[in-house]
Amino acid sequence: MGDDGTALQKKTLQLEAFSIDRFEVTNDEFARLLPEHIFWESSGTHPATSMTWQEAKTYCEQVGKRLPTEEEWEKSARGTDARLYPWGDKPLRKKPHPFYSGIIKRRVGLNKKDTSPYGVRDMAGSVWEWTASSENGKKVTRGGLWNHHLDYEYGKTFDRNLIAPDERFIFLGFRCAKSQN
Repeated sequence: MGDDGTALQKKTLQLEAFSIDRFEVTNDEFARLLPEHIFWESSGTHPATSMTWQEAKTYCEQVGKRLPTEEEWEKSARGTDARLYPWGDKPLRKKPHPFYSGIIKRRVGLNKKDTSPYGVRDMAGSVWEWTASSENGKKVTRGGLWNHHLDYEYGKTFDRNLIAPDERFIFLGFRCAKSQN
């Protein structure tokens, strides 16, 4: 986990067994449980965004799951070989297209190349994602946001951001996880 060149020092952890959703939660899914969620009519299959951390947490709990920890999120993106990007250690040759970005969204799973070793999609190039982890009163988000950077350099598996839990952004969504007892 982490990288010596970032704020999160490189380390190896042992995690309990868990599963993580293959795709981010969509607008249609989120609105079924939280009907006050508003989105463009044609964007039901796009990643749900603009929710607070508590709203994302509540959704996961209502479907019998939880938000992943940042360690689980990173493991799901990196695999067993600690890759830099979900697909490997080299950026894709073709530059990211803004249609895969967090602001100009497309349906979840559209970019088939953005797939982790575990088959988890959109971990480097869709929207930032809430996690259950906290630091200094803020929540840790993970994921790459191509529209913000339009470069794979900022979609590495260990990249993270700290955001106040009551913030809402059009480029911030989530996916759920579950402990395997």
